[in-house]
Amino acid sequence: MTGRIYISGAFTNLNYVRCKPNKDWLDNDPHFWKMPPTWGICRTDYRKMLNQGDYIFFVLPAGTTLPQTIYGYFKIAEHITHDDAYQHYPAKRMRSQNPNGNIIVDGTGNYNRFDENVHRKKFEAIRKHYIVGDRHDMAFLKKQQIESMAPQFLAVLNNVFVSNASTIFQIIGRKGRVLNNLQTGKLLQWINDGRLSNIHQ
Repeated sequence: MTGRIYISGAFTNLNYVRCKPNKDWLDNDPHFWKMPPTWGICRTDYRKMLNQGDYIFFVLPAGTTLPQTIYGYFKIAEHITHDDAYQHYPAKRMRSQNPNGNIIVDGTGNYNRFDENVHRKKFEAIRKHYIVGDRHDMAFLKKQQIESMAPQFLAVLNNVFVSNASTIFQIIGRKGRVLNNLQTGKLLQWINDGRLSNIHQ
């Protein structure tokens, strides 16, 4: 049960994303809007290293409308290609829709025009790795849960990584961090305890 944690810079809040055609389009990577949760475009360097049974934790960037903390996670159920994902997860295909899907190939296996050329230069690398989450072992936190749990996040990270940092970025950094079995378990416990204490939010 290893994991990764990283700051997903494009995800500025729970509603809007900077790298889509306009500000009103919902963020599509990671894609929590339809089950199962998926992650198919950002951080190919991480996606290509992850396997079934691993966990991925997504952290909001600083300076957004929400405080910086984990906003979602999932356990990995499958690591496949975008071509395979196109066949098996039609709800995640890119179309003219909001939210857009996060499968970057089209029906012929070519670059999907609905990505609006945002990731075209990295298309060949991106298409090789598509991560599918376990719908029974995941969380996509609500605004109230994030606001309630965020004040504890720095202390939790310092405990998990046995550090004494003064900022979240000092611990996670630009490249993110690898989590061992014990560290992954600590984060899961904190998130799920926080969700239970905010069950009506």
